[in-house]
Amino acid sequence: MSTIDCEPRSVSPAPDTGAGPDATLPKPLPPEQARRSYWVLNASHTVIDVFPIFLTSLMIVFEGHLNLVEWQVTVLYMSTPIFSGLFQPFFAWWADRHDTRICGWLGLVMGGVCISSIGLAQNFWQLFALQAIGVIGTGMYHPIGAALAGQLGHRTMKGGRAMAVSVFIAAGMLGQTVGPLICTRINAAFGLGHLVWLIAPALLMAWILHRTTSHVPHRHDNHREINASVSPHERRIRVLAVGLLTVSNAFRFTCNIGLFVLFNHWAKAHLPAQADQDAATNLNGNFTSAMTLGMCLSVLVAGRFIRPGREKGAFILLSIIGAGCVASFGFVGEVCWAWRESMGWVALIPLYAVASATAIGFFSMIPTSIGLAQRILPGHTGMASALMMGVGWAISSLSKPLASVFLGGVALEDSAEIPTLQLQMAFVGFAACILIAAVLVAMLPGRLIRDVARFN
Repeated sequence: MSTIDCEPRSVSPAPDTGAGPDATLPKPLPPEQARRSYWVLNASHTVIDVFPIFLTSLMIVFEGHLNLVEWQVTVLYMSTPIFSGLFQPFFAWWADRHDTRICGWLGLVMGGVCISSIGLAQNFWQLFALQAIGVIGTGMYHPIGAALAGQLGHRTMKGGRAMAVSVFIAAGMLGQTVGPLICTRINAAFGLGHLVWLIAPALLMAWILHRTTSHVPHRHDNHREINASVSPHERRIRVLAVGLLTVSNAFRFTCNIGLFVLFNHWAKAHLPAQADQDAATNLNGNFTSAMTLGMCLSVLVAGRFIRPGREKGAFILLSIIGAGCVASFGFVGEVCWAWRESMGWVALIPLYAVASATAIGFFSMIPTSIGLAQRILPGHTGMASALMMGVGWAISSLSKPLASVFLGGVALEDSAEIPTLQLQMAFVGFAACILIAAVLVAMLPGRLIRDVARFN
């Protein structure tokens, strides 16, 4: 089959039946407006990603504060990826169909208000409702946010769409890095109820985002022409490729969420006393922040060095490296903890480094996969983004039950009873998820990846 010409080029506006308000092609944005909108978008991603991780970071506190039983803890762990990811394809379809950016600022409002209010919950059901509604909001933000990042950023970033999405994702990881530190320290100093202080900056950022991006296009300028040039056979190949990327990312996100669970168990197992509850919470927060910092750094490096058309080999190599880091966490942890008595907190620095390096396997290539999917489906960049993030995120809700299987069904409060080897092998189990993701990527059609590399 001949190579598809995917170079962007100007075309005359043409009727598009059923396309609603997007019946004509958008006018090209002035570079300065694109640059300003892109960096406002990145700032909003930093703000919104501060919030979803609050519940995971404070799980030990909520377990004691609300007397949560194990099934309730499991439901809460699963609620974030399910409700964050489950509705993303719908919001993405709706945004593509109606050419609207409302899901961005509205999602930030919902996430900021609801999740900042979780400290006011008086029982499990109130906590569940606030978290579920909040992460529906943060979830609806991400497909349109990633689509805007690709469309705006490729006009301003030398590395093109892949680097633009990488910077966008890294901005979110910055928020996710400080999120555990902010919420655990506010709780320790003032109490859970004072998380509501964070509503004000969320609303301010949502207003700025609305003012900046409401009239900015999020799809490829010539997406209709590209779609018309694709044969039915080629379209099926593209759908299959995006499907493989979707399932691959689902395994990566499963490892990501599984590590959040295991970090809680590891911290509680090594600081089991009730008097050490805040210390265990802070230790878990440190692991989470270290891993999230690794997510931030790894996407920037991957976005800078992975060239369009060469994603396949890079994905496989990074998966192998990252899987090794995940598998080694439990073993390195025992060595560092043994050194802690004589060296103090400095002994944990190597463990924090390993926690950070785990991101190489499950997250470094996520932005690149988003950019690749957007190039494969240029007329549905919101949907492509939702499939790369939301669907995988929803499937990753299985990570908590999977972690329970690896840990022998031991409750969080009884983590000290988990045999050391079993806790170590739980990390090995989630490392296997990354290797499965690598196998799926190896099945991608290389010709298609090289063809769409020309379209930025």
